[in-house]
Amino acid sequence: MAELSLGAAARLTGTSKSTLTRAVRSGRLSATRDDAGSYRIDVAELTRVYPVAQPGEPVAVAHHATPTPDPQVAVLEAELRGLRELLAEVRESRDGLARQVERLTAALPSPAPAPVLRRGVRLAFWRRAAAA
Repeated sequence: MAELSLGAAARLTGTSKSTLTRAVRSGRLSATRDDAGSYRIDVAELTRVYPVAQPGEPVAVAHHATPTPDPQVAVLEAELRGLRELLAEVRESRDGLARQVERLTAALPSPAPAPVLRRGVRLAFWRRAAAA
């Protein structure tokens, strides 16, 4: 049986080597590996899966064109830009409020020390509260 290298099989079918590699990995096309680790594809197996050009017939190689931009992608990108701008405004506002809180906290007078009560005064209060 005649076996082809991946490149020769790609030229014969008009596909790319990566297309054939994906077909082999997915199990759609069977192939063996040689000692160097390269794929070898049997011609009969190749013709089972892909149409093969006849000798002398020009082979059109399929090149993947750049996909046309989806209008929904443009809308989503515009929305993303708007959300990023909004996030920047919110962060700026938060930072401004944090600076204002720090400034106002620093302007507050220091709290007065707690009064020191004598022990007897506190006990007398609780005795009166418990008796009531």
